[in-house]
Amino acid sequence: MSDKFNLYDVYEQNLNFLFGAGASFGFLPTLALAIKDAEGKAYTFETLAKELDSDKTDNLYTLLFMHYFKKCINTGLPRIPRVPYPPHREAVLDEYRAFLNTLLVVLQKQNHNDKKCNIYTTNYDSCFEISADELISAHAANCIVNDGSAGFQSRKFHTKNFNNRVIQKGIFDKHAEVIPQINILHPHGSVYWQKEGQGIEVDYGNTPYAIPFTDEQEKLISSFEELVNNPTKNINDLKEFGLDEFEDWENLQGNDFWKQYEAIPIVNPTKWKFHETVFEEAYYQILRHLSFELERPNTVLITFGFSFADEHILHLVQRSLSNPSLTVFVSCYNDDEKQEMKKKFKGYSNVKFIAIDDDLTFTRFNKRVFTLKKGEE
Repeated sequence: MSDKFNLYDVYEQNLNFLFGAGASFGFLPTLALAIKDAEGKAYTFETLAKELDSDKTDNLYTLLFMHYFKKCINTGLPRIPRVPYPPHREAVLDEYRAFLNTLLVVLQKQNHNDKKCNIYTTNYDSCFEISADELISAHAANCIVNDGSAGFQSRKFHTKNFNNRVIQKGIFDKHAEVIPQINILHPHGSVYWQKEGQGIEVDYGNTPYAIPFTDEQEKLISSFEELVNNPTKNINDLKEFGLDEFEDWENLQGNDFWKQYEAIPIVNPTKWKFHETVFEEAYYQILRHLSFELERPNTVLITFGFSFADEHILHLVQRSLSNPSLTVFVSCYNDDEKQEMKKKFKGYSNVKFIAIDDDLTFTRFNKRVFTLKKGEE
């Protein structure tokens, strides 16, 4: 049996959200693969990368990351002017907009001096930024969306900026109102970040992280994708593919892929370490921000689409659960995931597990869980 969640019970508390890849399913592919290991279990991107790395099969390892960049990172890179997304991706953005609309109604109901929440997302896509920008541009939302940056022509990132608030006053200062604020934090880094001296510049219009592939590389990547997405294939088939295809690998790989890839300020699914100290520092600042927020009295953390595979975040949340006024609501896609989450949070009475009588998609989360209109389908 799942724990009950009612938005009316928590809306006045210090609200925090933790979003993972499950929220963007349909906009970007998941990290699940169909190819199986020696025991017949399907790989994920992480497990296959760890096996290939441990076996030192460098060519296949590099090709896996080329595939990962093309499918999971390239789509989220800044593009000006914005090209319309295909319907299946636009549908995902609709759900982000629905979530933000409900959230803004909730913030308006909070006490006069509160009206703030934090959204931590480990996704590399731009779904929150695009959706929030569209709501504000359409004058559908009176709020501040704070990405931690400040400036004009050059916007610099720092976590101290998340503490800024905007107050709207009347002409003669007879009244003042705190504008609702949504802080968006990227603990796994962002494709919008660029190193600028000893700081980080946030740029939504241009990117230095586009990696071009040659025709030969594109052909190899396509063949690789067909193989890893085939449930009838296993690790031996993949290694045989490597032996057959990589006779001229040095020419196909080039010397620049890893150099370009490692410049992207993101945490890889296989390890957290950044290649630039300035980005690593930001990573720890955001984790510290999350830790401080979870230590506050009357705090709620709601997760969606997040597997807690990042042990840094898992252990941080576990440590924070010593705060008796913290409640963590973990959204579970299905019963199997709920059982896995129960293992990770065994013994913590202030962790609640949200599940429904169906797969908990983002659409169902918005309509049946995170909603002020109970009973709506």
